[in-house]
Amino acid sequence: MPRISITEPGKDSQAYRFDMKRMKVSLGRSSSNDVKIEHRSVSKQHAAIERRKGGLVICDCESTNGVKLDGERQEEITLTNGMEVEVGDVSLEFSLSDEECDQLTEERFKAKREAEAAEEEDADEE
Repeated sequence: MPRISITEPGKDSQAYRFDMKRMKVSLGRSSSNDVKIEHRSVSKQHAAIERRKGGLVICDCESTNGVKLDGERQEEITLTNGMEVEVGDVSLEFSLSDEECDQLTEERFKAKREAEAAEEEDADEE
C-alpha cells in the first residue's frame, strides 16, 4: 500500500497507508477528509491524491497555502517514490513498495503503447 509520512512543524511524523485501488484520497483539516491534518496552514479541503493510469497525482483543491514541490506552488504534482511535497507548512513524503513501483511502470508503458496504437490507427484512416 502506498504510504504518506506526514510531518507537521515541531511534531513527529505520522504514517498513513492507502490501497492502490482507491481512485481518490482527500487531505485537509476537516474531519470529512480521508486524511485529517490538523495544522493552521492546511485548508479544510486542501488537496487530493488521485489514481491515474500509471501513477498517482496530488492535486491542489484551491487551497489558501497550496501544494508545493521544492517550494514552488503547483496545481498538480505527479508523485514518485521518495518524493516530498508540502501541503501548506506540512511535509508529506510519498513512498511505494518495489511491487507498486513495478505495477505503475507497467501501467505507464501499457498506456503509452495504447496511445501509439491509436495514433497509428488515426494516421492509417487519413
